[in-house]
Amino acid sequence: MTTIVYATALVAAAAVALPAAAQQTSAPNAEEGLQSVVVTAQKRAQSMQDVPVAVSTVDARAIENQQIVDFSDLTRVSPALTINQNPNNNNISLRGVGTFAYSPGIESAVSVIVDDVPVIQQLQAFSNLSDVERVEVLRGPQGTLFGKNSSAGLINIVTKSSAEALEGHAQLTLTSDHERRVEAGLSGPLSEQLGYRINAYAGQRDGEIRNLANGTDLNGDTNKGVRLRLDFNPSTTLRGRLIADYSKRNIEGPVTTLLAVPAGASQQNKAPLAPALAGIQPGPDNRNVRMDDPGFSNTENSSLSGTLNWKLEDHTLTSVSTYQKWNYRFLTDYDGSTVDLLAALTSGARHGGVTQGGPSNAHMLTQELRLTSNGEGVFNYLGGLYYSNSKIERSFIRGPVLSVANWKALAGNESMAAFAQADYKLTSATRINAGLRLNRETIDVDYTNSVPATPVNYVGTHRDDAATGKLALQHDLAKAVMIYASYATGYKGAGYDISTGFDASRVRLPVAPETSKAYELGVKSRFLQNRLQVNATVFDTDYDDFQAQSSRLDPVTNLTQNALTNVGKLRTRGVELEVTGKPINTLLLESSVGYVDAVIKDYPRANCYPGQTVAQGCVVIGNASVQDLAGKHLANAPRWKLNLGGTYNFPLGESGYSGVANLNYQYQSAVNFDLLNNPLLEQKGYGIVNGSIALNDPSHSFKVTLYVNNLFDKTYASFIGDNYNFYSGSHVLTQTLARNSQRYVGLRVKYEF
Repeated sequence: MTTIVYATALVAAAAVALPAAAQQTSAPNAEEGLQSVVVTAQKRAQSMQDVPVAVSTVDARAIENQQIVDFSDLTRVSPALTINQNPNNNNISLRGVGTFAYSPGIESAVSVIVDDVPVIQQLQAFSNLSDVERVEVLRGPQGTLFGKNSSAGLINIVTKSSAEALEGHAQLTLTSDHERRVEAGLSGPLSEQLGYRINAYAGQRDGEIRNLANGTDLNGDTNKGVRLRLDFNPSTTLRGRLIADYSKRNIEGPVTTLLAVPAGASQQNKAPLAPALAGIQPGPDNRNVRMDDPGFSNTENSSLSGTLNWKLEDHTLTSVSTYQKWNYRFLTDYDGSTVDLLAALTSGARHGGVTQGGPSNAHMLTQELRLTSNGEGVFNYLGGLYYSNSKIERSFIRGPVLSVANWKALAGNESMAAFAQADYKLTSATRINAGLRLNRETIDVDYTNSVPATPVNYVGTHRDDAATGKLALQHDLAKAVMIYASYATGYKGAGYDISTGFDASRVRLPVAPETSKAYELGVKSRFLQNRLQVNATVFDTDYDDFQAQSSRLDPVTNLTQNALTNVGKLRTRGVELEVTGKPINTLLLESSVGYVDAVIKDYPRANCYPGQTVAQGCVVIGNASVQDLAGKHLANAPRWKLNLGGTYNFPLGESGYSGVANLNYQYQSAVNFDLLNNPLLEQKGYGIVNGSIALNDPSHSFKVTLYVNNLFDKTYASFIGDNYNFYSGSHVLTQTLARNSQRYVGLRVKYEF
C-alpha cells in the first residue's frame, strides 16, 4: 500500500510540475518533435494524449526497428503485458490478470482484436504479425465499448490500408537458428473509388530442442499467410473496406525439457523415467529430450470482415460484420520418453507410450451497428448494438493407459449487447466521460464421454445478464498536460469447464462470471517543445470470482487433473510510468516501468500443491487437502517490468546512404507459474537485450538489417511444471523454453518501391 501512496504522490507532483514546464516552451514543432499518435481506444480516431485511458502503442516503424514479428514479442510494447507460453495453451495477462484455461468454453480476460475481428480463443492470437500499421495495448477493463471478454484489457491490432499510389515491397529474412522467411506486398488504386492491398508471407524455422532419440530438431515452426484488403468510397458520404485473411501455422511439438530430477526419481515411478534421461543433463540450459513422438500443434485461421461508414450531416453510421473460422489440431507425448509404456506396465503384447490430443473446430459471426457524433461539439457521443454467435467443437483422446480420456464436446456462446458512451465539456478545459453496456449471454454445452462401455452424454444451457460501465473526469492543466481519474467495471461471462472429468455437477454449476472494479488516476503530458512525453498511471482493481485453472489429484489414477475454479477475490494495484524523449531529431529514447502488486485476497479452500505439508499450510478438511491462499501473489504476475530502448538515425557521410540503429532492454522480476504457489515453480527475474542496425540506400529502396535477439544469451523459462503425481511422488520439473530464450542473429533484406 505504501508503494501506491508514493506512486500517487508522484503522479500528483508530476501533474503540478509539468504545466510550468509546458508553458515555458513555444508551440510544438511536429516535424522536429514527437509524432502525434492516433488511437481508436474509444472507437473513434483520437490523439492518444487526449483519451482518459491507459494505452501503449507501437507503429509500423517501431515494429520493424524492434523486430516485433511474433505476437509474443508485444511484451516489448507495454510495461503491464505478460505472456505465458505453455505447450498448447498460451495466455495473455495485463496488470497481472489473464485467463489460463484448457476449457474451450472459457473466454480470455484480455481481448485481442485484429481489424475489428475479435479472436475466438486466445491461442488463436499467437500468430505472425505481418504488414501491421500499429498495435494498441489498452490496460484495465474495456468492457463498455469492447465487450465482456476484455475485463482486464484489450490488444487492438490494425493492419495497413490501401495506398493512394502504387507501391510494393519484398523481404527476405535469414537467421542463425535456421529461419527462412519471405514476405511480399503490393498496394495501390484500382480506380478513383477503389484501392487494394495484398500481403503474403511464408516462413520455416528449425526447432531449438534436440531429440536425441533420432537426431531431429523440435519446436520448429512452419507458417504462411495472405491478406487481401479492398478500400472503397463510391460517394462522398459512403466509405467501406473488405478484408479477407488466411493463415496457417505448424509446430513440431511444442515439447518441454527436464529442468530438475531428484536423486533416485527414475527408480520409483509408475511411468519409467530412465529412458527419458539417457544422455540428458536436466537444468535451465537443457535443450535436449529423448522421446518417440514429439507430437504437433497446427492452427489454421480464416476470416472475412466488412465495414461500412455512412456519413450523415452530424453523425456517422457504422456497420461492422465479421466471420471467422479457426481449426486447431494437437498431439502431445504424455510420458515424454521413448519408453514402451504399455509393455513396461502390463508386459502385454501392445507397445506404445501415452499420448493426448484432438481437434478443435470453431467459427464465429459478429455484427455491430454504431452511431457516432462528429466529435466537434460540447456534447459528443456514440451508441450501438452488438451481436455475436460462436460454436466450438472439441475432441480429446488420451491413453492408452494411465489417465485414459475420450470425449467430444460442442460449446456455444451467443451474446447480445447495447452500449453507449458520451463526453461533455464542462468547461473548455474539463470534460466528463460516461458509458454503459448491457449484455445478455447464453452458453450451451453438449458433452459425450466415450470411456465407459456405454457413452454418457451431458447437455446444458445457462444465461447471464450483466451491465458494465465507466465514468471518467479529465482536466487540461495546460495545452499539453491532461490529468484524469476514472472508475470502470468489467465482466467476463460464466463458462462450462469442458475438459476431462466433465460430469453432471459441471452442467449444474458452471464456472461463475468474473467481475472487476477498477479505479485509475493518470497524467498525460508533452513539453520541452514537444520533445518529451511523460505518461503515468496509478490503478487499483478488485476482481470477484476470478476464473482460474487449478490442479487436483484424481484418487483413481493418482494423476493430476486440471479443473477450472472461481478464486473468491483478488486485487491488483500498481503504478505505470512511460517516458518518451527526442532530444535531437535523429534520436528517439523510450522507457517504461510498471509495478504490479497482484494478490489473492480470498481463497480459503484452494487445493494444496504437490507434496505440500502441514507446516507449509496444507490441512485436511473432510476428504480434501486444502490451503488458504489469502495474501499470496497471483501466478505469472511479475511485480516489476522495465523496458528501455533507443533508436538512432544517422547519415553515412555525403554518399546519401543512411542507417538506423536500435537497442532495447526488457526486464521482469521473479514469478511463480502456479496459482497454488508451489515454491518449486518459480522463475527468477531476468533481463534480455536486443539490438539491430540497418542501412538504407540513397533512394530508400533497399534496406539491409542485421539484428540480434537476446544478445547475452540469457536463458529463461516461459513455463515450469511439477510432475509430482505422474512420477510417484518425485518432484520432476519440466520447462518450456521459448525461441527468444536463447541468442540468435538475423539478416533481413527489404526492397520497396
